[in-house]
Amino acid sequence: MTKKDTGNNCPLCGNRAASVLTRSIRGNVPRPVYHCTQCDLGILENGTQPEAEKFYKKTYREQHSHKVNAGAAVKELFDAYVPFQSDRLKLLRPYFGKKRTLIEVGCSAGMFLYHAKKEVGKAIGVDYDAPAARYAAKVCGCKTYGTDISKTPIPKGSADIVCAFQTLEHVNDPVGFLKTLGEYVKRGGIMAIEVPNLYDALRSLYDLPNYHTFYFHDAHPWYFSARSLTKAFAKAGLRGSLHYLQDYNVLNHLHWADVDAPKHGGVNQLAPPELPLRKTAAKAARTGVNNLLQKFDADYKRILERHGLTSNLFFIGKKTR
Repeated sequence: MTKKDTGNNCPLCGNRAASVLTRSIRGNVPRPVYHCTQCDLGILENGTQPEAEKFYKKTYREQHSHKVNAGAAVKELFDAYVPFQSDRLKLLRPYFGKKRTLIEVGCSAGMFLYHAKKEVGKAIGVDYDAPAARYAAKVCGCKTYGTDISKTPIPKGSADIVCAFQTLEHVNDPVGFLKTLGEYVKRGGIMAIEVPNLYDALRSLYDLPNYHTFYFHDAHPWYFSARSLTKAFAKAGLRGSLHYLQDYNVLNHLHWADVDAPKHGGVNQLAPPELPLRKTAAKAARTGVNNLLQKFDADYKRILERHGLTSNLFFIGKKTR
């Protein structure tokens, strides 16, 4: 993916975006994010990477991962996120089968592949981060490639399922990326894409100035809404269904609502919420309190889904041409 001199033009309609969503991004860096009101897409000022493959092999991990040491980081990534793939699996399970081939682009250390490979005949991973791709191959028992999919020997039109999670928002040309992935989908196959939601509740429902800035950062050139993601799929010749997924739990949101700052605890905030109760307290009381909290969490997530305010959008599409 090469850099395009698009400035702040919308990649979906070509119009110049003049409305501003924010004047600064994470770390209080003064860099505006513009808004195409026609497509409802957020656009980071000059957000494309001149050498995307080089950037995501090295710079991205150094700037946006909690560890620079690749060997330690990929194992830690796998261990941290492998338990939290149930929403993706639930949506894609109707398309799985022992005669099906799945390709995950942006597979990282194999957190999703680890589960998916048990439910398909063949699973393949692709990621610019070669050490992560090698780790995924080892831990999942899958073939992986540490490069752009177009540089691999994977035959076009060979996959029943092509998926890319938390990847489209990173690429320089989102429509071109979707078209490229579409080339690897069999007739009748599907493409599944997950991206952060521009209308994440903490940004669009709560009044949290710090989170508003925190949400936007320099690794994401694009910020998709349901409308802009659907339009990107349509421009790439794909049509399908949109789903809303909430990853962080209600305690994470309550913490932000209280102090407008990140909550320590990392991926534990993706798990069913629990309160710090004394082990010596009555078991029935502890169980009752945490069951109530988890019911509240489930109800809260359903409300966010109903109103399109979840942290992530998930689109499953098929080729229309």
